[in-house]
Amino acid sequence: MTHQLQQELASLMHRWQETYLEDAARLRLYQKELANARRLPARPRASITLLLRQCAAARRMKAHAQQTIQGCQFRITLLSGTAIQ
Repeated sequence: MTHQLQQELASLMHRWQETYLEDAARLRLYQKELANARRLPARPRASITLLLRQCAAARRMKAHAQQTIQGCQFRITLLSGTAIQ
C-alpha cells in the first residue's frame, strides 16, 4: 500500500513539476512583453496594467506549484521512511 501511495505521489509531483515549468515560462513571456511595452514611446496604460496583473498572477501560480511540489516531496520522504525523526 505504501509503495502505491509513493507512486501516486510521484506521479502527482511530476504533473505539478510540469505545471511549474509552464507557469515559469508564462511568467517569462509576460515579463518580456512588459519590458517591450515599456520601451514604446506612447505606451497604453491599460496594457501595462494588464501585463502587471498577469505577471502577478503567474508568480502566484508558480509559487503555488512550487509549494505543492515541496509538499509531495515531503510526503514521499515520509512514506519511504527516510525522514529525519
